[in-house]
Amino acid sequence: MKKNRQLMYGDPQSCNSIGRRVSIFGLMLVLFLASPFVNASIADDETLTVATSGGTKSLDPTVSGLSLDVAETLLRVDSDGQISPLLAQSWDISEDGLTWTFHLREGVLFHDKTPFNAEAAKASLERTFRKTAEYSSVKTFPVKSVTATDENTLVITTSRQFAPLAGYLTRDASEILAVSSFDSNDEVVKPIGTGPFKFDSWVPKESITGVRFDDYWGSKAKVEKVVFQGVPEEKTRENMLKAGEADIICTLSPALAKDLAGDLEFTVYKQEEMGRVRHILLNVAKPPLDDILVRKAISMAVDRDLICESLLEGVDKPASAPFSSGLYWSNENLETLSYDPDESMVLLEEAGWSDSDNDGIRDKDGEKLKLSLFTYPSRPELPSIAEALKDQLGKVGIDIEITILDDSAAREQAKGGNVDMYLVSVNTLLNRDPDTWASYFTTASYYYDIMNYAPDDVTSLIQEGRETMDLEARKKIYDQLQERILQDIPVVYLSYYTGISATRSNVKGYELSLIGQHHLENAYKE
Repeated sequence: MKKNRQLMYGDPQSCNSIGRRVSIFGLMLVLFLASPFVNASIADDETLTVATSGGTKSLDPTVSGLSLDVAETLLRVDSDGQISPLLAQSWDISEDGLTWTFHLREGVLFHDKTPFNAEAAKASLERTFRKTAEYSSVKTFPVKSVTATDENTLVITTSRQFAPLAGYLTRDASEILAVSSFDSNDEVVKPIGTGPFKFDSWVPKESITGVRFDDYWGSKAKVEKVVFQGVPEEKTRENMLKAGEADIICTLSPALAKDLAGDLEFTVYKQEEMGRVRHILLNVAKPPLDDILVRKAISMAVDRDLICESLLEGVDKPASAPFSSGLYWSNENLETLSYDPDESMVLLEEAGWSDSDNDGIRDKDGEKLKLSLFTYPSRPELPSIAEALKDQLGKVGIDIEITILDDSAAREQAKGGNVDMYLVSVNTLLNRDPDTWASYFTTASYYYDIMNYAPDDVTSLIQEGRETMDLEARKKIYDQLQERILQDIPVVYLSYYTGISATRSNVKGYELSLIGQHHLENAYKE
């Protein structure tokens, strides 16, 4: 066996009038305190209120993340970006790469006070492997069996080598829930995990509340209660912070961060999110984007430096590849396209698109070069980037029609295959493994119906990367895969993403995660 350990007063005549005023004031106070947006940080120093861009959609982690640290996984991504122990203290991989043995943490309790052990982990993970979820690649696991060999030892056997397994076991979908979490139909009725906060209440897509679990195996949470509120509009989140209705607000634009940073009442946190990159997904099956010359012209017409310097306040760096320099999986030898609007226009002419009527929009065979671009506002900078793209592509004769919808509506439109360009912010290393990114280019991917891109040789390389256990050998495969995909340009990379949050100045101990997750067990208010 080889060990792998890697990886926040007057006269009497005025008494009646005064009484009425006092009564009115009292009524107003009662109504204020009853308001759902009352400042929990003012009313209760033991409650942290967090305003996020999206509410919790489901209590089932195989469907969506819970926001709260209610449940935990066997493994996690630590503050250094490495895969490290959580509910599993260590793990071994057999020489043939097919048997993964996890040595579980002892003395851990679920929130219902039942013990966490190998049998509980087995039941939860078997359910995970049975379920399929739109955003989860765990459905690709070649899992042959899950076995509890003793109380604290869990063995996962795969039918073939699957190198990304450790990475996927850090994902929300792999969170361990107690058997009492499920009803007779195998559905989650109440998530009962082992985390520092236990589930208290939920309003679908609006808010989720957790309370401190005093029997937590690790460091106890420093606040009694955490409330996550889904607030899609950035301006509303900003107003909540300034009014004291939220202690922490997340997913901020660089412009708002700059404004808040100049105010001593607030503290701004920035963290380049490991692997997250803004990019445009191109529908390569739909004319004119089925022409490589047009896709190449689009990439060369985009001034990434200008977007980063002007719209993103210099916070983010331009991107031309999926992984930023410095990450292990970055291919430093990639040949990428540079900003060159003149060459972009040459390519469009070569593709047969010219401005025959001098109206500034290119045409071909009586059709205008007009493309639809869809995006969403929960990442507040995306609509502004869309406008910049419209301007820059317009200068080379491409007319862009922008549609901004909420996340789910935009995704549904894009998946229908009717959208030419889909501007997104996606984490390519969400589980610290490049298979997160590579899986986008398979027919099983959520993104396939948007890009319609999964060539046989690309699929073969992806499979080879999954079945290669040696790290250096995998690196060579993913270097080759990046080169191959960038040749076809189904994606135009724009900028690497820096996550930004802000807190009221009395919030201490808050940390912005490398992978965009919120860990509030160390946060408190002075």
